[in-house]
Amino acid sequence: MDEDKKKRIVVGATVTAILLLIILLFTMTYQLMVMSNKKREISKLDKAIAEYEQMIEDTESVIEARSKKWWIERRARELGYFYPGDVNYGGN
Repeated sequence: MDEDKKKRIVVGATVTAILLLIILLFTMTYQLMVMSNKKREISKLDKAIAEYEQMIEDTESVIEARSKKWWIERRARELGYFYPGDVNYGGN
């Protein structure tokens, strides 16, 4: 092998290595961006889950309160229903 041929092989190998390195760096950068976007989406979803869980707890307490006898009777009286023998002071 003469000197010129060795030089071309070294230059070719160096260019190939640099191109491979650049491609790998771009791939790693892209993957990091995708991961950060996914983490952001996960945090948004976690916040939404927490909000919905709070809404469920609030709704359960409202359901519990409104299923008590006094609430049902009050609402029935507002709608005009009374027990036999009740005195209607509201004028309905």
